[in-house]
Amino acid sequence: MANNRKTDPYRRLTIIMIVLLVLLVLLGTGYVLLDSYQKGQQANLQKKIEEENAKLVQEYQAARDAQQRELNTKEVEEMPQPAATGWDIIDASAFPVEGGQSVTTTRLDALQGGLLLLNRWHELPADFAMAEETLKSLGEETSFRVPVRDRNVLLFPAAISALDKFVADAKEEGLEFYIVRRAYRTMADQTEAWNKELALHPNRSGEGLVEAARVKVSYPGTSDYQSGFSFDMDIYSREDSVITATPFQTSEQAKFLNENGWKYGLIFRFPAQGYPYADTVDKSYITGITSSLQLDAYRYVGIPHATVMHIKGFCLEEYIDYLIANPHIIVYEDGVAKYEIYRVPEGLEDRTHEIPANASDFFVSTDNMGGLVCAITY
Repeated sequence: MANNRKTDPYRRLTIIMIVLLVLLVLLGTGYVLLDSYQKGQQANLQKKIEEENAKLVQEYQAARDAQQRELNTKEVEEMPQPAATGWDIIDASAFPVEGGQSVTTTRLDALQGGLLLLNRWHELPADFAMAEETLKSLGEETSFRVPVRDRNVLLFPAAISALDKFVADAKEEGLEFYIVRRAYRTMADQTEAWNKELALHPNRSGEGLVEAARVKVSYPGTSDYQSGFSFDMDIYSREDSVITATPFQTSEQAKFLNENGWKYGLIFRFPAQGYPYADTVDKSYITGITSSLQLDAYRYVGIPHATVMHIKGFCLEEYIDYLIANPHIIVYEDGVAKYEIYRVPEGLEDRTHEIPANASDFFVSTDNMGGLVCAITY
């Protein structure tokens, strides 16, 4: 008798259902565990984000508080008060220039402003040629009210206007016979003068030759006469040989110019030991022009700048160094603001300036040392 066992289909189906149920339970458990794990990871990530956000908020708040403290300090800080009488210069570098009106200036304006520094350490800027075209004949522009050696004595218009007014006012004081003997030099003229000086030292060469020549002549491109603002002043009379023979710095004309030139924007360019006066402080080590030359050279810089230089006793080099150290100053007379001067980094592009609404005049100048010097007149 065969022992064949037939599989019970219901029993088999039950086993399959049990297996599927187990798998379903396992899948459900896995899903729950995975979901729980993901939620845990998400919670940890959210916590980390919240912690980082809280840290950023704290850092922002700390920076904001520090900024507010700085602003509060500036609000408390007050502009220094000027002297009630006489001239006084206040360092306002910690304070911005007040706005009110917009003025646009160009690179050409900067080259014509009066502070272009030329000496043995600073040469003509490469784009100076654009300004050379605006040089004018001093004699012709003033109808020879300012006597000149010849009609080829050239200066920039601002310097011509200042000289014209000065000579007219000096005449009102009974002082005449001024004559401007030389002014602007072209590069060709300066090169010719340099080569002639080199030829006077045949026994020298190299750096020794250059230094020997520089005693009397500036290297081409570094002469202040190439600025278009410098000129030599003298006295001359066709009818009076005594006047013509008088050394300029011993004359009343020179005294009047030295004492009052700053009111017209004119300065004595090269103060040297004992020149123009016995008690003159030597500035030759700053200007690079030896005191032995005793040049009767004057320079137009503009009234605001000449005023500061007069008050402080500065030569041009000292004044520019002063502005680098104090880039915003206000000049007062008897407690009233007369001029405001500030220095900003220079660029070749046009620039718009925000200046006070009550400013009566404004001009800019390159200092040829990377700065644009702006002068406001009230």
